[in-house]
Amino acid sequence: MRMKLEEREIETNVKDDALVKQRREEIIQAASKIFIEKGYHVATIRDICKASGLGPGTLYNYIKKKEDILYLIYNQLTMMLTQCLVETIENTKKGPYEQLKEALSKTIDIIWDYQDLILLMYQETASLDRESMHNILKRESDYVALWERILERGEKQGMIIRRTRMDADIIGFLLAFIPLRRWNLKKKFREEEIKSGLIDFVIQALGISKRKK
Repeated sequence: MRMKLEEREIETNVKDDALVKQRREEIIQAASKIFIEKGYHVATIRDICKASGLGPGTLYNYIKKKEDILYLIYNQLTMMLTQCLVETIENTKKGPYEQLKEALSKTIDIIWDYQDLILLMYQETASLDRESMHNILKRESDYVALWERILERGEKQGMIIRRTRMDADIIGFLLAFIPLRRWNLKKKFREEEIKSGLIDFVIQALGISKRKK
């Protein structure tokens, strides 16, 4: 299954697609650190230029405004989360229980590795322009739809004995519990306890039938 992901085109003066991809990745990496360190609204293009090693003239060949960079960060994160679910669904050799656990585990690993950026996403969503906001909301809907597919497979095979239409939404965003509560969590639990605790919670909440695993 290949999912066509809707994207907002960001204007560029460069015709070389490979170079655009490389430079934007450099900009994203530098800007992510600056936004986390200083805050999105305080950070300046000059800060990002200094961190990326690109001059203002060069940087503006690949983006037109600071909001473009914020969108690129959102876009990269949502693509990573969506793609990991697509890859899990494509692996039909695994049973529904193993598929669900793999989807949960991979998603939690991404969220764990990018906690600061995911927290930034929650804090700065309102800073996106209308087109970018529409695009990201559509991507989030696609993300939830993939969780629905995973749950539907488990339900059809009798593994999930209790499911509601809201479950996919709950699972998709329950996992953001990690960055939102990390300061408290890390005082009480080890990394593996947090990850396994979330997986166990979801599985128990779904009423997984042990006989159908």
